[in-house]
Amino acid sequence: MRVISKSKVGTVLCILALCFVLLVSLSHMLYAQQPSSNLVLYDNFDERFLSPVKWSPYGACNWTVLECVRAIEDDRLRLAVRVYGWTNSNQGDQYGPSELHFSNPAPIRSIATEFTVRRTSAMACPPNTTLYNSHAHTILQGTFFNSGSGNSADDVQGLLLFDHDASNPQGVITVLGLMYWQGQFFGGVGLGTINVGQKVIAQLSWDQPNHQFVASWTDVLTSAKSEALMPYNMPDTALATAPDKLIGVRTWVPNCIGTQMLVTDMDTTFDRVWIGN
Repeated sequence: MRVISKSKVGTVLCILALCFVLLVSLSHMLYAQQPSSNLVLYDNFDERFLSPVKWSPYGACNWTVLECVRAIEDDRLRLAVRVYGWTNSNQGDQYGPSELHFSNPAPIRSIATEFTVRRTSAMACPPNTTLYNSHAHTILQGTFFNSGSGNSADDVQGLLLFDHDASNPQGVITVLGLMYWQGQFFGGVGLGTINVGQKVIAQLSWDQPNHQFVASWTDVLTSAKSEALMPYNMPDTALATAPDKLIGVRTWVPNCIGTQMLVTDMDTTFDRVWIGN
């Protein structure tokens, strides 16, 4: 009969113990990578093309954009835009989006997504009084309810923005929560900053019973979380006249007289999207 030495037994036990520790660590990491509420996975972008059942064709790039991406690459959704300002004026700006809208947005009350901003840049034009700084952001946005008139102008939106402009240090992105109603943004809250290359889970939820929106982001690596409440006081029992929910990338750049075109861009990849009704 072959006898296993004590040293070999010890080695096997150490390997098993190490495997157990790694499994526990992995389970904690996977748990940390889930959104904070009881949401369901909507899309993990593991198909070759976007699903027309899940996503609307609306929100593709507009005619002013020179470079734009909305596609699945390496099992991730990639949204990217680069837009240039005109050089014949110091007034106005150019806008470029790359967005993905949910095909059935009305019942959705929470959106969460895991994403990484891979690149962004912005430039300023001091003579332009319309838009001094160019900026770009990754956004979660929803039109959730109507304040009662039935007019689409009275639809109430919640927004969670990850914004970089020319006043930010290179690679730094400011996180903001906002609401929009009757042509005005209001109720803004700050949620700190993230960095280019940092993987986060962002979540925007309509908390109707407490008459507020909840905006948050969580660092996937450390599980550190930043959350803010956005309360409102308008009636919220009527359905949105023009319901919409989206994730996207948007860019603005000022027109600026000169020989150099100003440019702003943002390139973001999304790993997964969750929703809650």
